[in-house]
This record gives sequence, structure tokens and C-alpha cells, in this order.
Amino acid sequence: MLAIGLIALTAIALGFILGSLFRGEDGEAAGGSPSASASLSALPSTSASTAPSASASASGTASAAPAPSGPPPVVAPPDGLIPPGSIVRVTTDGLRMREEPSTASALVDNLPVDQLLLLGLTDPAPLDWGPVSAEGFEWYPVARLGNSTVLPPLSGGPLRPATPDGWVAAGDETEAYIQLVEPRCPARPVSLVTIEAMEPWEHLACFGSEQITLEGTYGCGACGGVFLGSFEPSWLANPFEEAPLSVDASTRLGPFKLRFPPGGPAFPNDGDIIRVVGHFDDPAAVGCTVSPGEPPEPRDARAAELHCRENFVVETIEVLGTDPNFPFG
Repeated sequence: MLAIGLIALTAIALGFILGSLFRGEDGEAAGGSPSASASLSALPSTSASTAPSASASASGTASAAPAPSGPPPVVAPPDGLIPPGSIVRVTTDGLRMREEPSTASALVDNLPVDQLLLLGLTDPAPLDWGPVSAEGFEWYPVARLGNSTVLPPLSGGPLRPATPDGWVAAGDETEAYIQLVEPRCPARPVSLVTIEAMEPWEHLACFGSEQITLEGTYGCGACGGVFLGSFEPSWLANPFEEAPLSVDASTRLGPFKLRFPPGGPAFPNDGDIIRVVGHFDDPAAVGCTVSPGEPPEPRDARAAELHCRENFVVETIEVLGTDPNFPFG
């Protein structure tokens, strides 16, 4: 019996040592070639109830996230893809953030477990949300939310990512390195103050195609320019075919923005205070494509379509007045 016990203990110890040798401390594999499809076999959301799961195929959660207090989401994330404009939590200590989606790229930061990240490089260019498959990993562009491990309530206003940003691997065949955080879905009715505090994926997940009425100041006085690339449909996908709706335009424009469909209501004037009725998840988003640059470089088709579904499409507009403090130039 003693001999059998010693053999078992030796085997366990050997397995632990080998495991540490073949997995980098941050989750990038030090040996072998993990499957990119296996690394995204499941991307569970995090909540307040249990500790994070070590398995990419388990429905893991994270203890640091507060339990959502509002209604449940109405749109689920797709299998095998972390949605653009979402919030993710690091689930392995020392996750490497790199300048480019490659294990050979320069190291930007080592991220601690429970670090919150915003997913996507959308403003300004290069307009990307991943994933990019390279070296057996699925990579996503992210930006740190300071040193945050707990999401603030929506009453705290828009989240402000900290620099620098970079790329992280989503996981390998046995472990997810980042997990989608549960959307902060608000009670109804909602105001622009609440809407602008939410991230794009939270808009789609929480509201779907629900009709929403908002009031704010329209426009971006000195904005303009050209964004090179190919975007279809342009009115829904091109980053320069949107305009801010602001709570207080004298202090901050946006970040919430409106999209106007062809044949829809006429554009208001910059500085107009408006009541707008609209929705997310417009049917025109099906098959939406985003290819920035010259020549155009197509982004992941699934991510591009989700991005378009996350945009707010105007149905009707009522002009209520003019904002005397609007910054026209």
C-alpha cells in the first residue's frame, strides 16, 4: 500500500512539473501548438456567484464581478466569438498583452487575474475587434480599464480605457485566458445618461431591437474627414457616417452616436436639442462588412456584423430647441 501511495504521489508531482513547463505563466503556450478553434470552444460570462473556471469548455464565472441588478440580456453572445465592444475579465495571472497578435511581438504589459479590459480598437483607427488567428491562438485587441477588477454602476458614466492597449490570446485547448463579463442591463425606461455609460455589446445584449426614446444635443461641430476603406452598407458601417448625441455637448461630445438610414428622417442641425426614437439590431446589419485601409483589409465577418447590429438606427426625430452652449468649432 505504501509503495502504491508513493507511486501515485510521484505521478501527480511529475504531472504538475510537466504542466508548468508546457504552459507559460501568462497562458501563452511554451510548448506544443494549441488549436485556435479549441481556445474559443466556449467563452462564458462572468458573474458574482463563483470563482473563475480553468476550463475553456466550462461555464466559468468570476468572483470579482458584481451581480447584474437589472433585467437579463435578450441577445446571447455567439459561440466561439467574443463580441466587439464588450468587456472581458482576465482569468489567468500574468496574461501577456502584446503590440501585435503574435507571441513574437513586443510585450506591452503583464495583466493580473481579474483585470478588466475593453475589447476592440474602434476609435480612432485601425477599427478592429479581432479575432485574429495566429500561432494556434485566437487574438483580440484590448485596452485596460485602469486597474479595475469591478465594473462601476452605469450611474458612474462612460468607461474610460487606460493606455496602452494591445493584443491578448483568448485561451488554449484547456483554459480560457479571458472571459466575457455579464452586460449591465438597466431597468426601463432608460435615459441618454444611462445609454452613454454602456458599452456597444451591452446595448445589443440588453435591448436587442427594442424601440428606445432618447433626448440630447445632436452634432459634432468641427468633426469631419474621410475614412479610407470599404464599408457595406456604408450608412451603418462607415465610422464617419455617424453623429454624437450628447448629454452636455459643452463638456463632452458623445460617446453615444446615431446612424441615419437611407430614406429616413432628415438630419437635424448641429446644436439641435432633439428627441429621437430608434433601435439597435437593425435588419440591415445582416451581412455587414468592414474593411478599413487602402487597400481595404476585411475584418472578421462575424465581428463586423455584430458591430453593425450594435449601432443605433434613427426612426424619428423631434427638434425641441437649440443648445446655446454647443461648441460649433
